[in-house]
Order: sequence, then C-alpha cells, then structure tokens
Amino acid sequence: MKLVILIILFFSLQLMATGPRITKSVVSPDKKEVFALDAPPFISTEMENSGMLSEVALAAFKEAKIDAVITVLPLHSMVKYYLTQEKATVIIGRYLGLSTEDEKSVVAIPLYSAEESYLYYKPRHPQGLEYKGELSALKGLTYGAVEGEETGKYKDADITVVKGRTLSLFKKLQGGTIDFMRVPVESTQWFSQNKFAEHKNDFSVMRTSSSTADISIYFNLNNPNANTSAESFKNGLRIIVSNGEYARILGKYIKDSEAVKLQVQYVQKFLK
Repeated sequence: MKLVILIILFFSLQLMATGPRITKSVVSPDKKEVFALDAPPFISTEMENSGMLSEVALAAFKEAKIDAVITVLPLHSMVKYYLTQEKATVIIGRYLGLSTEDEKSVVAIPLYSAEESYLYYKPRHPQGLEYKGELSALKGLTYGAVEGEETGKYKDADITVVKGRTLSLFKKLQGGTIDFMRVPVESTQWFSQNKFAEHKNDFSVMRTSSSTADISIYFNLNNPNANTSAESFKNGLRIIVSNGEYARILGKYIKDSEAVKLQVQYVQKFLK
C-alpha cells in the first residue's frame, strides 16, 4: 500500500513539474491562447469577463481579426514557465522577473500603468509608517514582494524581503509577518473590499507613491510571426483607444473619470 501511495505521489509531482496541460486551447484549438497572471481587478477569474484588462486585450484582438482566448493562471511561476519553457505565444502580466536574455525575446505592449503605493496594517503599527522617497526610513522592517518583483533595493536598505501572492501578502500584513507591501491603488481597493471587508479601514496607504508599473501584454519572439501578431494587436489596441472602447471598458471598473482619461493618454503616447 505504501508503495502504491509513493508511486501516485511521484507521478503527481512529475505532472506538476511540467506545468498544467488542461487549458482553454484544448477546447478551442483554433484560438490564440493568451496566458495571464491573476491580479484583481485587472485580471481575475473572480471578476466578470476575467477583469478589465482581459476585456481590453480581447477587444483589441477582435479588432485585429485575431481569435483569442485568455487563460488566467494563479501563480507567477506558471506564467513564467509557459513563456520560457513552453514558448507560449502571448502572456499578460506585471513583474515577470525575466532574465536579461529572456527579456530580449519578448515584445511588450503596455495595457495599463498602475500607480503603486506602500501599504501597512494600522493595528500592527498604530503610530503609522511613513515613506518620503527614502527606504532608509523603513530600515529593519519586513517587506512583502510579489513573485517576479525586483527586490535588491530593499535588501540594500537592510529591509527583510518575504515573497508571495498578493492575497497571501495581505494576510501576512494583517498577521504581522510582514510590515509593508507595494500594491496598485486599484488592487488595494479590491482586496480590502472583497477579501477583508470587516477590516478594510485598517489597511493604510503611505502618502508618498512609490512608483508606477506597467501591466503589459508580451509577444514571444521565439514563435514565428510574433512581430506580425504584435503589430496587429497594437493596431487593434489603437482602434479601441481611438473609438472610446478602451475608456468604456475601464469605466466599468474605475469610477474616477479623470483616472480613466490619464490611462487613455498614457496608452495613446505609447501607440504613436
């Protein structure tokens, strides 16, 4: 009996090591499969139409006359695996953590520029935490980073780094395992309202914004016709930005019309 259990465990681990094989393309082999990293409210299986950037991408593909389907994956390692090992044609994400060599083999087209701020849990730091542009003010604390995020500057500032998925980091923040994390404003709102509603007022954003990060669609140059597909997609994106569809989609998820306008301007600048 023990031998049977060991054999089952062995083959299960082998299947996990090679990555998931059951995806939407199995059902729809004629479609271009796009792998996207789960990151609410931008991309998520918990949201209508898999989130606003899934909607944006599919609308742009439609204008480009490309039949596409988006498969949302929960782990950064899975997205990276499909890109670097399975040579996936297209992926969507933020902080992919690619090597310098792998970065040379992708064409990135930004879909959204996310403003990120440092977040902490007030009951754990009742006196508050402040960031004014210098990480030295947070020396000795523990930072929660998402997988793929570059963390060298934190280590250089004598800040301990713990990595995990965004939901896990929110839980660690609440539990005191980490002291602060960096997250897009939209994600802070979504997680605090949908996963921590009873404690949403306990999550506090440091006043000074830390940075911005693009959430982009990446075309893998290791595949034939990648450049052609990227150009077709860019033209499709240009169309939905020009005709107002891009702004309409964002407006379903973001109620701040000025914020939507800024996103439109940002993408237009890239598409020129």
